[in-house]
Amino acid sequence: MEFTILLGGGLARKIRQRFDPVLLVVSPPRSGSTALARAFWQHPAFRWYVHEPFDRAYHQGGGGESVLTAMRDPIDVGDRCAGGLVLKEMTFQVGSRAGELVAAASLPVVIALRDPRLAIESRMRQRRRAGQEPSFPHNESGWRDLVKILDRLRAGRVPHVIVETTTLRARPAHCLEALCARLGIGYTPDMLDWPAASGMRLGQLASEQTHWYERVLRSRGFEPPTEALPGLDEFPPGMRAHVAECLEVYRTLVTDPWMLRS
Repeated sequence: MEFTILLGGGLARKIRQRFDPVLLVVSPPRSGSTALARAFWQHPAFRWYVHEPFDRAYHQGGGGESVLTAMRDPIDVGDRCAGGLVLKEMTFQVGSRAGELVAAASLPVVIALRDPRLAIESRMRQRRRAGQEPSFPHNESGWRDLVKILDRLRAGRVPHVIVETTTLRARPAHCLEALCARLGIGYTPDMLDWPAASGMRLGQLASEQTHWYERVLRSRGFEPPTEALPGLDEFPPGMRAHVAECLEVYRTLVTDPWMLRS
């Protein structure tokens, strides 16, 4: 049940030496984790942001050096003297190598998720926009790796908190105040609003995924949830059983003791 540690633990040491505090947000794709990260950009404890340092390693085989490159060049998101870092990663990209990021975190690990019917539908829609086949390898929904990461967090008794982002979007002030209390940092209403950042580029994949972040980068705060839940029969036949599998996990997690209550 142990994590695989990249570079002998060197990455975690480098992160902890350079930044304090370190907030790690881990999520299946299309689950609102970037919007959640943007809220913490407004918190006075944080100045720096690293977006998915394992993206190139997963998609292009960049290896450990690409992860280190991402960590050497964080985005400056706050005109303040604080030295805190918000670090966000996708479950399927980091996989068993999540241990290095978990070891770097100085605050409880935040797990962001939303109903997988919405998340998987969104991923399929974005792939369609890019001219790709909408269906994708099941591991890239991120839910199987999410289960493994949660199992390892619990086996190692690593403090963590699960945030349901549809609930967060419906009640952002209540949820963020409760989340900050769980993290042991003060809440500020500044976390509810942020300036548009349409010209920003996130990640190491150049323009390949620009359209994935258009909405969240032009946003100015949490948008109320208005998406209709698709039925399982609306997914392609090759995806239905997997969506049902993810939905079973989701329904278990929303009643989990580690789930944020507000």
